[in-house]
Amino acid sequence: MRFLTAPALLSVLMQGAVYADEPEAPESWLDRMDEAVEYLNYEGTLVYMRPGKADIFRVYHRVSDRDVTERVIEMDGVGSEIIRSSKELICIFPAQRSVVIDKRIAEHRKQNPLRANLPEYSASLASHYQLKLLESERLLDRPVAVVSIQPRDRFRYGYRLWLDYETAMPLKSQMIGEDKIMPIEEIRFSAISMPAIVSEDMVRSSRDTTGYTLTRHGSVPERTEAKVEILWQARELPPGFMQTVAMQEYVEGVRVPRMHLVYSDGLASVSVFIDVGVAASEQVEGLSMIGAANAYSVMKEGMLVTAMGEVPAPTARQIALSMTMTSGSD
Repeated sequence: MRFLTAPALLSVLMQGAVYADEPEAPESWLDRMDEAVEYLNYEGTLVYMRPGKADIFRVYHRVSDRDVTERVIEMDGVGSEIIRSSKELICIFPAQRSVVIDKRIAEHRKQNPLRANLPEYSASLASHYQLKLLESERLLDRPVAVVSIQPRDRFRYGYRLWLDYETAMPLKSQMIGEDKIMPIEEIRFSAISMPAIVSEDMVRSSRDTTGYTLTRHGSVPERTEAKVEILWQARELPPGFMQTVAMQEYVEGVRVPRMHLVYSDGLASVSVFIDVGVAASEQVEGLSMIGAANAYSVMKEGMLVTAMGEVPAPTARQIALSMTMTSGSD
C-alpha cells in the first residue's frame, strides 16, 4: 500500500472538493459557459492563433445588473479598439483616424474574438455532433473540464473547449479541422482574472479621437430606387442545415441592396450573399479560404452568389451551387 504524505493527501481532498459539483453532461458545461462568457466580470489577455498568424487582445468585460459593456483592444498593430454595449458597437481605427458606430443587433454573439470562436449549444446538435467530456486538465493553474464536440459527417468542424471548473469560463478553445485532430484555429487566455467588479473606466477608451472621422451606421440613407424583393432559396442543403435569416442589406457605396441569407445547423453557420451588378473584374468564381472560413462563389441569374462560413469547403460549395431564384409562390 502506498501512503500519502500530508500535503499530497490535502491535494487529493481539495481536488475532490473541486470536482464534487461537476455537471456530468457536456451539455451542462456548454450552457454554463454561455452564461459565464456574457455575465461574468473578467479581464485578461487573449491570444488568437490560426495558420501563419497570431493576434493579441486585451479584454475588459463589465457586468452591472445584467447590463454588459465590453472593451477589446488590439495589443499589436496600431491598437484598434471595439467597445460593445447593449445599444451600440463602437470601433476605433487609429490607422484610418476614424470611429465607426453601429447600432447593435439584439443577441448578436459574434462581436469579439472570444465569442466568435465559441460554439453555442442547442438540442439539435445531437444529430450531427458527438459531445464528450474528456479527462480533466489544468490551465493557468486552474482545474479545467475539457469538452469535445466531434462532427458526425464531413460538413462541419469540431471543437475542443477547456472550461474553468469553478465558473465554466472558457480558458482555451480550438476549432478542429477535417482530420479531427489538428486545430485550425485556437484562442486562449494567456492571463485572466475574474474580479467582483470591473470599473467603468476600464470599458471606456482613453484614446484621444479629436479630428477622427465619425461614421454612424444603422439607418438606411435615402435612395431613389424602389426596394426590389429578391427571392432565393437553397434547393439541397447539407444535413441539418436550415435557413435562419433572410434580409436585404445595403453596402457602403453601393446603391442596390444585396440579399443576405444565413443557414445554420445550430452550431455552424453559413452566410450567403447575393450581389447585383457586380463588375466583371469582381466576378471571381470558385473556392477561397481565409483562416477557418471557406467561401465559394458562383454567378447565377447574372448575380454573384457567395456562401461563406467557418465550415469545410464541401459545405460552402454545396450551399452556393444549390441557391436558386424562386417565384413568390414557391
